[in-house]
Amino acid sequence: MVDEIIAKSHPQKTLKEHIEDVLNAFEDLKRLGGKLGIQLEDKDWEILRKPCFYHDFGKANSAFQKKIRGSESHGASEIPHNFLSLLFIEDDDELLLKMVAFHHWRNFPDLKDDKIINEIYSDVQNYIEKLSTYFNRAFTLVKRGIFRKNVEILRKYYSRRIDGVFDLEKESKFVILLGLLNRIDHSASAGVLVESEPIDKYGKTENFLLTKTKQPWQLVEISDELKNKSGIVLASTGMGKTEMALLWSDRQKTFYTLPVRTSVTAMYERMAKLFGKDNVGLLHSGALSDLLFEWENTSTDDAFYHYEMAKDLSYPLIVSTADQVFTATLKYFGFEKIYATLSYSKVVVDEIQAYSPETMAVITHGLGEISKIGGKFLVVTATLPSFLKDRLEEYSEFCITKVPKLKKHKIKLVDEPLSGNTLKNFITSIRKDRVKKILVVCNTVKRSQELYDSLKEFSPLLLHSRFVRMDRASKEDKVLREDFEGILISTQVIEVSLDIDFDVLITELAPLDVLIQRMGRVYRRFKTDGEFYPSGPNVYIFTRDVSGLGNVYEKEIVEKTKSLLKDSVLSEEQKVKMVEDFYSEKNLKETSYWTKFSNALGLIENFSVDKKSEAQRIFRGISQIEVIPESLLEREVQNLKILNELNLNKAPLKDIIERIKVKDKKEKIFVMELIKDFMVPIPLYRTRMNSLVSLSGYIDNDALKELLANVKVVNYEYDYNVGLILSGVEDSADARIID
Repeated sequence: MVDEIIAKSHPQKTLKEHIEDVLNAFEDLKRLGGKLGIQLEDKDWEILRKPCFYHDFGKANSAFQKKIRGSESHGASEIPHNFLSLLFIEDDDELLLKMVAFHHWRNFPDLKDDKIINEIYSDVQNYIEKLSTYFNRAFTLVKRGIFRKNVEILRKYYSRRIDGVFDLEKESKFVILLGLLNRIDHSASAGVLVESEPIDKYGKTENFLLTKTKQPWQLVEISDELKNKSGIVLASTGMGKTEMALLWSDRQKTFYTLPVRTSVTAMYERMAKLFGKDNVGLLHSGALSDLLFEWENTSTDDAFYHYEMAKDLSYPLIVSTADQVFTATLKYFGFEKIYATLSYSKVVVDEIQAYSPETMAVITHGLGEISKIGGKFLVVTATLPSFLKDRLEEYSEFCITKVPKLKKHKIKLVDEPLSGNTLKNFITSIRKDRVKKILVVCNTVKRSQELYDSLKEFSPLLLHSRFVRMDRASKEDKVLREDFEGILISTQVIEVSLDIDFDVLITELAPLDVLIQRMGRVYRRFKTDGEFYPSGPNVYIFTRDVSGLGNVYEKEIVEKTKSLLKDSVLSEEQKVKMVEDFYSEKNLKETSYWTKFSNALGLIENFSVDKKSEAQRIFRGISQIEVIPESLLEREVQNLKILNELNLNKAPLKDIIERIKVKDKKEKIFVMELIKDFMVPIPLYRTRMNSLVSLSGYIDNDALKELLANVKVVNYEYDYNVGLILSGVEDSADARIID
């Protein structure tokens, strides 16, 4: 008899152990199915159970067994195991066959050659006795004719998918069952729960609101009927949209999405306090870093477990960037895991207007598909373009508007460029009125750096996306201190991230909704009915020589905004009405903004990609690459938590990496997280102006050679106060990004 059949490494598990784990996870999911609202009949659960048992039987072949043990493997039998598992499926059920064959989406192998088929049968036959011992039952391989027929059925389906032919309505059962199979398999492999018990978000949120006020408007507006519908909540900044969303989500599994990582992490921390960190997941590209290093009292094992639970979508409440959910709309191979989960979940989209027109189109289409497969959504926002509202109303069943009769912003247009020379006298004058906190917002990083250089006599703080992670965190900590006073110069990163209240806003002209987002950082302390604006202006909009036109914001949109604005006091009601009117289909016609949205919405209907990474690139509109400024290789590592894990003392980054002897996957992750502290994004076009060099060219460490080869170094200047310095023409900045 052959040796043990290994199915998993790190930690190593036999096929018997792994399948037992998978079947246990299946039973856990089935037990919770009713509570979670999973719409499967008994026959569907039985269909799902079969691939849970058979999906990895194809690992019982010599090529896979040699490979997982670290030996060289050769020969015609080196066929992906998901296809070899078909050798054990006797059922004439296309749905079952598709679930087993495509629980991994891999290139379809050549299974037409009789010689290859004979080699496969001969090889796998050697493992039958061991399988029978494992599971205490007899196994036989299906007849060759049946195997060939099944393979041909699957080949035709695979070819249609490769060609982008996919009908969600017709294939919804397959999508949901395959997605649940992947959820079950992945959670069993990671050693985490496939799903957690639902939590009472309504009750805890209600209790929280009642500590703030005796009659929360959210409790008046929400009803059991609305909880079962998709809808829109339009409410001013600070009115409690988040609490409204949590009441609406009630006990159902929920994804809460926001535009940028810093907002997501802040919301996660807020919800973890309310519901307990064992009930809330954090999901974005830097989530593991936040879990490892922002919780000083959390062990690394706890952080990794928490990360795996979120990555496998296992928590009852998950806070994430929108790309973690809506890239599935692009139907990459493996999207089924997301859609299966969304079929019984609720999705909250916070500040949908903050995205690019193309990304808004993807989200809008995605919300329609979520509705079709059984999920529910709630869009919560302070401003909502009417063209977007019109489309969302095709799928939503209610709209709640809560805008106070509040006036707190007095604007003044300044027909000058936002430059250092202009601002010096301006700020001196403003400070005479005892203004303590001034926010200056530019459309591009370059303009913000120029202003910083011109205003050094005022000791301003500069914040934008081109600081390395540790420096940006340091600056954000300063701004968030209660005793912070002075001038903050920033870019769009300030619009939907830091919760800080300024006295005055000085900003470049930008699209109307963007300006209103920036105004939301001024006089945040006033939230109820009343007039609180000062005697002089507290919002100054500079309208000449605006940076970022064309490459950050659509020129036509900015020009239309300028024609609409005037010196005035703006009420919250006026802001909402202005955005609705401004972003009407009629007003936007013939603009590039409208063209981008409508074209993307039209294309998405029949659009798909092969890989998740490609879907994320399209969704995010990625035009940047993260690099390490060369000078920072000599900067001392400050991340004590990582150093302690690696048993190292403080030293320059280059020296630390050269010393590391990686023993396992976890230590590789530690190294990468350490390196990320020193990385900063630059525009892709800048890589043509300044060639990139792999980090492996600077550091001699064979154990990390492959990892270091993928990290790029650039010799642009970097400064703690200014960030990465890109000389030359104006560049794009932080506009409408997923950070």
